[in-house]
Amino acid sequence: MRNKLMLLISFVLLAILVGCENSETLEVNSTFALPVTLSDGTDGEYLLLGKEGKIGFLVGTGKKGEAVAEPIIANQANKYMWHLWGNPEIISGDFKIVGTDAKGKEQPVLLMDNETVWQYSDISISPNNGADSHIPSQMLFPTSGIWKLAVYFDEELFDELVINVQDF
Repeated sequence: MRNKLMLLISFVLLAILVGCENSETLEVNSTFALPVTLSDGTDGEYLLLGKEGKIGFLVGTGKKGEAVAEPIIANQANKYMWHLWGNPEIISGDFKIVGTDAKGKEQPVLLMDNETVWQYSDISISPNNGADSHIPSQMLFPTSGIWKLAVYFDEELFDELVINVQDF
């Protein structure tokens, strides 16, 4: 009886370990606020999706404390302003985004001339809103679900973000 119990416990533990090893839990990045002065002179804020003090892209704007993040919608191209913090030698050059969809397929998500592309070439430093640099972009995500965005400069991984793309 004891051997059967030990065998059952061993089997359960092995199943748990194998299950944990094969599953990757992706946590969607949160938003953070950057203070700005709005066009009418009032205090406002930009909401960025990403990692405060490192990387994020603009998803909402409004009066201070009232800004709301707009959803990222599948199959709907939209403009996104990237904000980056770091060494100027690292956050310049070829800006590349590798989007990985919920099924693990890598896809270009940046838009240029209505075509999806992997990168924008030769980006220079351009401070804005307290960030060390910013990059205007357009992105298009062909499917809804969780997406991982790997951000590169000159083929060197800068950081990764996890976002939720919704159906319309």
